[in-house]
Amino acid sequence: MILFKTEGEVNTESTLKIAIEEALKTESKKLLIASSRGYSAEKALSMVPDGIKLIVITHHVGFKEPNCDEFSADVKKRLVEAGHIVHTATHALSSVERAFRRKYGGIHAAEIVADALRLISQGFKVCVEISLMAADAGLVRCDEWVVACGGSSEGLDTAVVIRPANSSRLFDLKIGKILCMPSEYA
Repeated sequence: MILFKTEGEVNTESTLKIAIEEALKTESKKLLIASSRGYSAEKALSMVPDGIKLIVITHHVGFKEPNCDEFSADVKKRLVEAGHIVHTATHALSSVERAFRRKYGGIHAAEIVADALRLISQGFKVCVEISLMAADAGLVRCDEWVVACGGSSEGLDTAVVIRPANSSRLFDLKIGKILCMPSEYA
């Protein structure tokens, strides 16, 4: 495992190099990337070799404000034209529960899981979450190993080899290996 000195965008290119190298070793040849606005997706598109299926998972429309899609339409067009996938979906580990917490207070099961995963790193939580989201959409199988990349707010700083699960079967998800992450969590 490689430990980065800091978290965030500065590690995006290194994280992608590590993740692509590992994805080439998997039978599925699938690389999941979290990207909110398109920076990480665009960087991945410029680096991913032929033979790797890039699956970009972005958060739902209205995440920051109603009706607003933060993901770049131009980046999405280029990804799709190159044969890759962009999937916009509700976060698997918050969504409706966040609305209840905001209105009524308290904490709910999915948010407890998310906070527990953040104990490893924010990017680790994102890797698990996008794997659930991709499995729920049928973009990855639950019996294959894929590489997932997430980060700490902006960019990518964590990569994990993971066997996804559908969110309704969260506890069937398996972590094969943590490839890289910020050292402040290690």
